Amino acid sequence: MSEIVVDIRSLRGIAEDLDEEEAEGYWIDAYPKSGSYGVTADGLTIDCRRGQGSHGAIGRFFDESGTDFGRADSMGAYLAEPADQLESGRDGGAVTFDGRLVREWSRPLGPDWGSADDPLPRPDGQLPELDLSCSPTDALPVGLLHELEELGALLALLPRAQVAEAARRQLRRVAAETGLDKYPEVGSALDALDQGEAPPSPEQADPPALRLRSVIAQADTYRDAPRGWAAERMVHGIWGSPYRSMCESVSMRRRLTADWRADPHEDLGSPPLPAIPDDRFGGTLRNPAVDSTWYAARYSQDQGGRGKERTW
Repeated sequence: MSEIVVDIRSLRGIAEDLDEEEAEGYWIDAYPKSGSYGVTADGLTIDCRRGQGSHGAIGRFFDESGTDFGRADSMGAYLAEPADQLESGRDGGAVTFDGRLVREWSRPLGPDWGSADDPLPRPDGQLPELDLSCSPTDALPVGLLHELEELGALLALLPRAQVAEAARRQLRRVAAETGLDKYPEVGSALDALDQGEAPPSPEQADPPALRLRSVIAQADTYRDAPRGWAAERMVHGIWGSPYRSMCESVSMRRRLTADWRADPHEDLGSPPLPAIPDDRFGGTLRNPAVDSTWYAARYSQDQGGRGKERTW
């Protein structure tokens, strides 16, 4: 709420420098802000101008284009649809995690296709190539952690062995939920990971890679983007960094289930969760498995002579 008050004061200050016509399309005092998108000052507004036909209407404010209405005639009408969705579970629902109530969106996968008996295509077939430049020692870009909220902060704090075990479990979940585990080449690669066997350096014609390339091509034919994305993300799961594998598996599964936070937390051992990363997260993180170089340099410059700060 305090952030909304700050935003409103800022918007009123900007509107004071505009002429009357420009201000009405941008922001006026009778447009109280009622919700934030968390991006600049963007958010929901209510038209509280007396005597106007649009009194009580819900609009949206965008920093670059100003305010427009027509989203709903009232706050009750605006909230009716999401309330119905939460009650019915349609396209997701409300879940609780770490003491928070969160509204999530998810969509079930379409009908499965393909068979475990499908022969592998010829290596010289017209198949999309995989990006096999990944390595188990690759550093994870710190930005990938932010969308996982407190789970991202937890992931960055845990040792590699613990993350690797959780990443294997998450990869298994992705394979099972998308049907990729029915292919013997994928199953064999996952079995090897579970047994602690380092996979050989990947080649485009290796059976696991060839199977994933085939799935990606078939997914395009079936217009099944989620399964195509899952096959692409299996690359980092099998041959890449466990930190990146964990991030990509969780990001994939959040498309499929509203309660996507519970399983990765369990797979990571259910330790106490740190706070959701704030602006200092990337700047103060000290984990060689996570690349936060740019943020650390900027944070150090901003801090100047303010003294030593706590690090993650």
